[in-house]
Amino acid sequence: MGKIALLVGVSVCDMGFPPLRKARTNVEVLKRALQGTSSGFVVQTLNDPSLQDMMEAIEQLFRHREENDQVLFLFSGYGIKDVDGQLYFAAPHTALDDRGNLIRSRTMPVRFLHNVMDTSPAWRQVIIFDCCFRQTGGISPTEGETLMEDTFDHLIGDRRVILSATTYTQHLPEPDSLDAWSYTRYLAEGAATGAADIDCDGSLSVKELHYYSQRKLHVAAPDQHPQFYGSEDTANQLVLQVPSQTPTVQYRQFLEKMAQTSEIDTTEFRILSGRNTLNTFRQHLGLSPQDASEIEAQVLRPYREHQQRIQLYQELFSKLAQETE
Repeated sequence: MGKIALLVGVSVCDMGFPPLRKARTNVEVLKRALQGTSSGFVVQTLNDPSLQDMMEAIEQLFRHREENDQVLFLFSGYGIKDVDGQLYFAAPHTALDDRGNLIRSRTMPVRFLHNVMDTSPAWRQVIIFDCCFRQTGGISPTEGETLMEDTFDHLIGDRRVILSATTYTQHLPEPDSLDAWSYTRYLAEGAATGAADIDCDGSLSVKELHYYSQRKLHVAAPDQHPQFYGSEDTANQLVLQVPSQTPTVQYRQFLEKMAQTSEIDTTEFRILSGRNTLNTFRQHLGLSPQDASEIEAQVLRPYREHQQRIQLYQELFSKLAQETE
């Protein structure tokens, strides 16, 4: 059985959209997580590839497989919903024509991806969309967001699970000044640290990784709503092994559970209740106070991000209010 991953990040396109600098970061952090654990994945990455290179790599990923292979595909970039209701994935030279219509020959249609996935011999397919979804006819901020679930429902199958960082089209990506992690970065963190191993059995499934990232973003960005679609069997299959008996992993997993039920100090970002229990457990594991403090800061990162979002959007609202006076 082979395990193959293709990670594609497209940070720019010619449609006048802001650069998605996190697209490249998503590729790199997930690559490090897969290569730094006992995942067994052979990882290929593409950053801002040409449309032809991107489509050829995706076709080879799915078609050059055996039945028992496990395939993981990440696309991080712009997903564009056009007037035909279909989804297209942007490449660096994706653009609009002089009438404002999407030049479809410069994009990858979702039906191409659907076709190569359906015709692939591989029976275990994990697809991750960490995208900023936009509409060609609905970019104006005065128009509402569009739910993407119908598109995802058409892509699922008995052997495939789809993870999406968001389920709606959006008008603007988050500002670059916001020091926030993405869905993919939390997936990578859950894998690299073993924190996503909810039952502490030393193995991680797709579902555990998704729920870890979803839980983090529920705190950091409550309006994002990551979802998974498709086969429960595929979602519950093993993705990688993680060390479950090391002190740092045990302390991290203990803190993750405490953070879900304990009171959090959102000024100093520390767990308030159960400090004596934490100190006793830390000493039992032989961790230094500094190591324990660093792990606690990592666990509580989503709370800091949430506060950053609130502060940033308050500043933006105040600025807009002043401009309209």
